[in-house]
Amino acid sequence: MSMPKRVAAIDVSHWHSAYDAAYLRILGDLGCDIVGVSDRDELIAQDRAERFDSTPFTDYRRMIETTRPEFVVALGRHCDMPETFRFLVDAGVPFIMEKPWGTDPDTVADLARLAAEKGAWVSVPFMVRYSFWAVTVKQMIAAGEFGRISHIVYRGIRPTMRRYVEWDSPWMAEKSQAGGGALLNLGGHGFDIARFVTGEEPEVVSAIVSRQVHGAEVEDYAFATMRTPSGIVIHNEVGYTMPTWPSNQTDGEQKVAGERLLLRQVPGGLQILAPGREETILQPQDWVAGYPRAVREALEAYDRGDPPPIPASECARAVRLIFEAYRAAGVR
Repeated sequence: MSMPKRVAAIDVSHWHSAYDAAYLRILGDLGCDIVGVSDRDELIAQDRAERFDSTPFTDYRRMIETTRPEFVVALGRHCDMPETFRFLVDAGVPFIMEKPWGTDPDTVADLARLAAEKGAWVSVPFMVRYSFWAVTVKQMIAAGEFGRISHIVYRGIRPTMRRYVEWDSPWMAEKSQAGGGALLNLGGHGFDIARFVTGEEPEVVSAIVSRQVHGAEVEDYAFATMRTPSGIVIHNEVGYTMPTWPSNQTDGEQKVAGERLLLRQVPGGLQILAPGREETILQPQDWVAGYPRAVREALEAYDRGDPPPIPASECARAVRLIFEAYRAAGVR
């Protein structure tokens, strides 16, 4: 396994720097030298530097100039992401950037076009693509094993918005900074996975959002329905309403219902239900999924000279669907 060793991280007050995805831990586990971490909050930059054996900066531009990293993990407030994106493209630094890259679809589409025009190496870590469920479903759909598919379900209900406050990202409750709530932050995974497993370009046919639980500026629950050109209905349900915090649990479901069989994710693997058939496919013990796989795939692809595993255009398409859902819900 070969990959860039000198890596830097931008805007590490984003919760994914040390929690949930925990990019800094992943980089350390991969044997990378984290040459710099930046954040406008000096105390947070110092904290992350101490915890992950790095050097703190309050200006990511100075960090890039000083440390000359081979690769960058870019995080930050959603409203700040376009500026960071453009800087890294202009500087010629390869990077992965946490979604959604902005707070409106036109800006994100412009960023994707910029990356293409400049030949920039940038990838988006849509980590659900690396799940055993998604990879298996994509293969089974391609092989025609489901027959005619009725519907696909993706549900990801995460804990209270309080976790963003405790994880140094209180801006997630501010619409001007986050751009939106659960639909923008979590919904991208469902929209992306719909395109990934079916190979089709779905359209949003209905959506609803709610602020019922937290009463914040941004929604804490959203449900969107899509339909693909071949007629597959896809349900994308996301929220911040799992009432288990501080236990960081998810109410999740991934399922495909087809003419010949139903396949759903269950603990430890996948369950297949069909006439006269009920079986469980165990996930291989050495299966690497989620963010660790997304980061590793990106670093290895860049080192090989391959294109980004999930290019900028994929983020733009997912964000377009997100804002189609907002419009369908009557909030944009």
